[in-house]
Amino acid sequence: MNPSARLDIHLQQLADNARTVTDWCHQSGIEIAGVVKAACGDARIARAFTQGGIDMLADSRLENIDRLRRAGLQQPMLLLRSPSPSQASQVVEQCDLSLNSELASLRALSATAEQLGKRHAVILMVELGDRREGILPGRLPDMVARIQDLPGLDLVGIGTNLGCIGGVRTTEYNLGQLVQCAERVEQQLQRSLRYISGGNSGALPLLLQQRIPERINHLRIGFTILQGKNPFTDQPLPGLNTGLFTLNAELIEIQTKASMPEGDIVVDAFGHVPQFEDRGDRIRGIVGFGRLDTDLATLLPRDPGVEVLGASSDHLVLDLTESRPWRVGDSLSFDLGYGASVQGILSPYVRKTFIHDAQADRGHRHRAAPRSVE
Repeated sequence: MNPSARLDIHLQQLADNARTVTDWCHQSGIEIAGVVKAACGDARIARAFTQGGIDMLADSRLENIDRLRRAGLQQPMLLLRSPSPSQASQVVEQCDLSLNSELASLRALSATAEQLGKRHAVILMVELGDRREGILPGRLPDMVARIQDLPGLDLVGIGTNLGCIGGVRTTEYNLGQLVQCAERVEQQLQRSLRYISGGNSGALPLLLQQRIPERINHLRIGFTILQGKNPFTDQPLPGLNTGLFTLNAELIEIQTKASMPEGDIVVDAFGHVPQFEDRGDRIRGIVGFGRLDTDLATLLPRDPGVEVLGASSDHLVLDLTESRPWRVGDSLSFDLGYGASVQGILSPYVRKTFIHDAQADRGHRHRAAPRSVE
């Protein structure tokens, strides 16, 4: 088989990013969980994270963690997505610790750990505004007391998640709230917590500005290692490589056509009513991948004269009018944001090529140094 699209993944530059971000965190006494869920269980990408010195690996899917374990990765493993009770056995067997917010799941984890003669470490998640997982701060005393009664568990920390559903920015204020919650839990337990887990890549701008609360000692980082960017602004961060993922595909059609569809416009296969601007006749091209393979919102043609018009499941339609002359069979390249790279890795119709050369032509390393981010 010869897939119509190829995804180039720059492993050495990925490892370099992991090393830089890990160094930032370690200088501030913060452990880092390298979030590899975007790798869909690919051990080569996970190993690039470990080469960068991360403290543990983190994934949201047990299937991916199982693949990494079977590939021989021995690093501590954190389950990011709160487990269901039915997953308790897999979690205890495959994961060193997990994020949790529901008593039913915690009870199942405890019972399974006892049966296996183990103890399972848990981080209790607190809701601080983003409205994804986590209990409300007012419920902490009762939940902590209930966890203390579960003999198979060790409550090793509390954490929060921000920026994923509600788009809530990570700030000194909400991380300060997390620290206050942690200190109340510590008073209740009469001991210190191992982890106060202050979220994801959204906390790095605070870290670089030296504004992150002192007691935050754990972060879960994937986006910035993979993209080399500030997640709030999508701008490169100093010292990091960008352009680690490049999608290449051949043009399979080039035709001059009217810019407006002809006929009655109805809902397309993805439930949308397409909108078009009348720009007269245009040179339109098609490459052999589509919505099954990528995310249009984070797909950027490397040639600035190429414009993405839309896509069906298997066809990406482009406007080539303002670009250089192209021929059928020529390969077009696209830079990928987080969503597009995840779908590209996940798609069985995209061939993956792993590049180890640190000087590969696409990676851009931005001059390091100032510990400050705008």
